[in-house]
Amino acid sequence: MTGTVDTNPTAPATNRQGNATRTRLVKTAERLFATHGVDAVSVRAVNAAAGLGPASVNYHFGTKDDLLAAVLLDLGAGVRDRIRADVDALADREHAPTIDELVRAVTDPYRELLSRHRTRGMRWINIVAQMSAQNHPALDAAEQDLRTVLLHQVRRTFPDTDPVRLEQRWATALMVFLQALSRAEEWNHRRGAVPSADDLVHFFDDQVTYLAGGLTRLLT
Repeated sequence: MTGTVDTNPTAPATNRQGNATRTRLVKTAERLFATHGVDAVSVRAVNAAAGLGPASVNYHFGTKDDLLAAVLLDLGAGVRDRIRADVDALADREHAPTIDELVRAVTDPYRELLSRHRTRGMRWINIVAQMSAQNHPALDAAEQDLRTVLLHQVRRTFPDTDPVRLEQRWATALMVFLQALSRAEEWNHRRGAVPSADDLVHFFDDQVTYLAGGLTRLLT
């Protein structure tokens, strides 16, 4: 009986070390991008803040945009997949979704993210808000075809609205929601205290209500 011989017994340990380094770089970049802005943070700054060599980002990710994509997907893949599941459920129904159902399909996954990862979730939302304002191409790659399938449900809800007007105003409304949510802690801090979990929930609910009401006025 013959068997194969592992010619590289250190491979599992090397892989674990590589995964740990990538995770370290992603979390460091997430913090820096959220605090200082995506455009203001260099690859060199990420490497230095992570306490790693000057070629670490290039070795593990390739480019800054590749690192940015990894930051988006680290927490964002779960948000994207949950929104997609919500939208698919709406698509499977014979009748068109209501505006509240559309809004909840998009916003509930954000609520769940913040309930599980408040600090990192707020950082991630801050980064997404920055990129949405710039219409950054990395968002399209991270979201895959989510915008298209979601917009189809919006058209079902507002069949009489001009398609161009509908797409523009839907995108604008979501951007305003993200911008407001990204500043939730900043605005609550102005009251002189660190916002509690309840403060954040109330703020979130207010923004969801505002989003639904604004869309109703904009698209009907």
